[in-house]
Amino acid sequence: MTGTNRRRRATVAGSSALAALTALLAGFVGCAHSVSPPGGPIDTTPPYAVATTPADSSVGVDRLAAVEILFSESMERASVRDNLRLYPPVGRPNYSWSGRRFRVTWGDSLRAGTTYQVFLSGRARDLRNVPMAAPIVILFSTGDSIARGRITGVVRAKTLPTRGIPVLLFPDSTGGMPDTTRALEPSYQAETDTAGVYTFSGLPLGVGFTVHAFYDRNGDEYFDSDQDVLAGYGRAVRLTPDRTLADSINIVAVNPRAPAILNGAIASPDSTARFRIEARAVPDSSLVSRVERTGPGTFALRVPAGTYWLAARRLASVPRAARPGGAPSPAIEEAFTSHETAITVAAEEDRGPIILTFPASATKPPPPQEDSR
Repeated sequence: MTGTNRRRRATVAGSSALAALTALLAGFVGCAHSVSPPGGPIDTTPPYAVATTPADSSVGVDRLAAVEILFSESMERASVRDNLRLYPPVGRPNYSWSGRRFRVTWGDSLRAGTTYQVFLSGRARDLRNVPMAAPIVILFSTGDSIARGRITGVVRAKTLPTRGIPVLLFPDSTGGMPDTTRALEPSYQAETDTAGVYTFSGLPLGVGFTVHAFYDRNGDEYFDSDQDVLAGYGRAVRLTPDRTLADSINIVAVNPRAPAILNGAIASPDSTARFRIEARAVPDSSLVSRVERTGPGTFALRVPAGTYWLAARRLASVPRAARPGGAPSPAIEEAFTSHETAITVAAEEDRGPIILTFPASATKPPPPQEDSR
């Protein structure tokens, strides 16, 4: 092999090696994007606040102070921005990020001698869409003490969830219900824990509040009557120097679109008879809910909220041997009983037991025909 050919082959080999190295480096660069590596356990650890400024329960805070939260991991920034509130409200917020550190300032200075609540809903989540296990609440004061008012209670419900539900305080001057024709802007906000318990702290004294659990199904902060639920405590709660704590402010949340249940039982000596039970709406009798059962025993009818007339019939079938050619025969409605009065039920109500009694059947099958052959 000549020297020229050896140099040419060495040049080609060097070029190939350089191309391979370039491709390898490009692969590393491509891997620099924030993409989860394949395989391995799925991250389910909720994010949390490592540190906050001001620290919780700080006093003498500067009226131009910013609020900062250092999270345990990188957050989905829009979810933090959209779920953070300062109470009482102060002007328009301005947000900024530096890695895992979130900073917010406001257009106006804070009021002197006032206790503030920074509230970040537990709906804020990390980059893997794992939400926080609990909301972040930071109390601080521009005065020399934290306000002493507290309200605690439980949200209870049958068909609605009770965990992570916003609980809102409104001035009692708004009446029993806040203005639902516009976005709900509460004076303070809390959120229920896994047991449905909520707590407000740092509330001013000498002020009355109404308390509401807000099921905001689409998260738009407006009350949409066709899908949202706003359940109230029922009366105003006023904190005073002699009553700094209002506990057991419990709220029962009812879904107005959930059905009621009519529970009852058929009482009859006929263990093989079939019964049809109906709840017919008043005044719209075309709205009917029905169920059938064999023999005596319990029944349950799920009906929308309203007024109903409850009735039952015993269905007597003609024995197959008595039917021409042994053909099937429709059931015959033989006996009838009904509830004495119309029944009015509310959403989620469980009414009963309602006993419907039937005597022994008086229906006898016709005698078999004699063979004329």
